[in-house]
Amino acid sequence: MSSARTRTYHPRRGRREVAIAVLAVAAIFLVTGGLLLLFAPHDDTNSVPSSPASTLPIDTSLPPDSTLPSTAPTASPAP
Repeated sequence: MSSARTRTYHPRRGRREVAIAVLAVAAIFLVTGGLLLLFAPHDDTNSVPSSPASTLPIDTSLPPDSTLPSTAPTASPAP
């Protein structure tokens, strides 16, 4: 005896349903591509920066009546 499988009925997809699904996927691809173009980093290797990178000036001068800070004293070896 062979066992017969029972199949449940699946109605065919309507053309409108398929068209909406295809258009939704196409819209997602278009929006994703647009966002990638908009937010992707641009490689401008040939351009020269308008102002070179500079560091902030550091004030290394001391007032005339001050002395340089001394380092911590080192311990002398035990006898």
